[in-house]
Amino acid sequence: MVAAEDSGIGSDVQLSLAKSIVIASFTAIAWYNVLELTVLIHSFFKRRAGFYYYSLLAATYGIFFHCLGQFLKFFHINDDGSQARDIGYTVIAYTGWIAMVTGQSIVLYSRLHLVVQAPWVKWILVYIIVDGVILHGITGVLTFLSNCAPDPTPYIPIYSVVEKIQITMFFVQECILSGIYIWKTSVMLRTEGPMFNAKENARGSRGRKVILHTLLMSILIIVLDATTLGLEFAGLYDVQTSLKGAVYSVKLKIEFTILNQLMNLIKGALRDTNTSISHTQTAKSRPRRSIRAADLGHSAGAYSRMDEEGYGPGGIKLQPLKAGEINKTTTTEVRIDELEIEKGEVYSSAGKKGDSSSRGSSEVYIIEGRNAV
Repeated sequence: MVAAEDSGIGSDVQLSLAKSIVIASFTAIAWYNVLELTVLIHSFFKRRAGFYYYSLLAATYGIFFHCLGQFLKFFHINDDGSQARDIGYTVIAYTGWIAMVTGQSIVLYSRLHLVVQAPWVKWILVYIIVDGVILHGITGVLTFLSNCAPDPTPYIPIYSVVEKIQITMFFVQECILSGIYIWKTSVMLRTEGPMFNAKENARGSRGRKVILHTLLMSILIIVLDATTLGLEFAGLYDVQTSLKGAVYSVKLKIEFTILNQLMNLIKGALRDTNTSISHTQTAKSRPRRSIRAADLGHSAGAYSRMDEEGYGPGGIKLQPLKAGEINKTTTTEVRIDELEIEKGEVYSSAGKKGDSSSRGSSEVYIIEGRNAV
């Protein structure tokens, strides 16, 4: 059921004591979360760049400015009755609203590749941009007319209708993004659930928890958005706009935490201690295995295992150096995923590092790989 009239639209708003306390409380929650997010973001990112980083900043500070503009409006801070004041707080609230709403959708999009790799994902970004341009544009015009026009009365009913449309469309947008996370994480649980439960698996049970948390995060986002949608259709515009800042700040904190855990999981940073190699081991103490000719398939003949006698299986004959000739040593690196490579060394038959020895033995080793965080 839609309310006949919305409360709090326009510049001349008078709040009851109960609404003033509620709005001030929601604003305080939003600003506290903004402060906490600012500290978390600047502590987490070592390289302050990238789509994810800037979208997080935009969404975070968008919450602050949106709540600031609404706070100035509802509590008549520095109220001199001038049109410039109305334009000022409207610009602050409107700019913050754009960054808060569309910025948070882009935060979800920027980590969508962690759960789905498909060509159609790029159309999600197109959808977010088109949705934002149309809805922010139309709503923006009516926002300024209903708050800053000399006589805003004719525009308030139109703005009320458009406000309900735009909040519904943005709710659908959030549902689509969260629905993709729910869909893909559910698939991961079905296909990899037994693997996550297995103790010998690198990701182990912690991986399953992250997937479950991602699933719950997506459901919670939809529930929180539904509360703001319900308040809007109930005609409580003033409470809805204040609650929106608090809701978006809570959503952003949850997304920041869970999406970072999901990123670490997908990259393999969450590993069970039973399967990981101790990080205190040095490169010299890690298990080694030499490359044999049989391991190299069609490239076996190209592998040089130089024995003391100059021959070996698939080996290359070594010729003695003459005076004045240059001894050239080639180091071959074999990279498999992110495996570390140890440089080859040339030893003389006596077991010491050769100076000008014409014979030696060189092997290429692969150190057992470890994942980088």
